[in-house]
Amino acid sequence: MPKRSFLAVLTLVAFLAALAAPVTLSPPTARYCTPIAFRDRVVGVGYQAVVRAAPGCKKPVKVRKENTRTGSVIGDPNVIPVGEVQRVWLFTHRLRYTLDDRTYQRLEVR
Repeated sequence: MPKRSFLAVLTLVAFLAALAAPVTLSPPTARYCTPIAFRDRVVGVGYQAVVRAAPGCKKPVKVRKENTRTGSVIGDPNVIPVGEVQRVWLFTHRLRYTLDDRTYQRLEVR
């Protein structure tokens, strides 16, 4: 194969490869921020958790309360705006948070 046709074929293959390359999609952006929670008041049967957005977050936090034994959701999920704090009493409950409104992860209370 002459040198000129080899370069033409190589250029054509590179051009077609660039066209056929999949467009890289960015991962879905989170609608909510990761929360942090601390124990505030502790009583014999439970404690009060203070929940807020992690430092540096610019999005609200979405947290829901679940029964530890049954896993059922207690009430509606709470959306906590940036810069605000919410206090939640936990007796036989645990907190879960979401970043995308589809999957919930357990929130550890420190």
